[in-house]
Amino acid sequence: MAELFNILKITVDEDKARARVLVNPDMPLRTSEDIEATARVYYLAPAIAKHVCLGDAGREFQDCMGDTEIAHLLEHLTVEIMNETGLAGDISCGRTRAIENDPRVYEIELSCPDDALTIGSLSSATFMMDWAFLHSDVQAPDLPGTVDALRRLVLSLRGEGDEEASSEDVPAEEAGPMGEPTEPAQARIDVEGAAVGAAQADEPDGDAPRPVFGGAAAGHME
Repeated sequence: MAELFNILKITVDEDKARARVLVNPDMPLRTSEDIEATARVYYLAPAIAKHVCLGDAGREFQDCMGDTEIAHLLEHLTVEIMNETGLAGDISCGRTRAIENDPRVYEIELSCPDDALTIGSLSSATFMMDWAFLHSDVQAPDLPGTVDALRRLVLSLRGEGDEEASSEDVPAEEAGPMGEPTEPAQARIDVEGAAVGAAQADEPDGDAPRPVFGGAAAGHME
């Protein structure tokens, strides 16, 4: 099955993770090349539009989202997934930069309070981007469910119980269209912006489709 990205290498230090990402041949390099797919990502995670995005056009990601690097969109979706778990600390941030002399390779730098959280969020974001750009004819990924599953995965690796409310426990009147709190507890920041230059799930009994999970969260769905 075709994939949008190839994650070439991930390195983790004390507080940052860096992913070397190849946008595969014949895949779009910029969001403007497939604005409908970009819109699908937005509808999955609308909070990305309000991310602070320093160093690109405007101050917020929505100011450049219609024409920016595909890898930059992947960065913001990853940061949003990290943030929505409630496990990323006070500030979730990232930065995307082009690799000199290779127009299809980017380095995505992400805050890394927990390597399983950061890498798991990147894996899940990659799965969602594949759906939006390549496989939108199948059931859309379940972002709130993915966030909840990723949270449980990370807490289980820490040996902790999930004593806090999950994303599904936010009261309806306090939740946004994708289940996110209307007043986020954490800030999402792209510190520099982009520099230079899934198969359909089996349906259960009844008409409702089964939620689709991908990436690291897939093995921790209920």
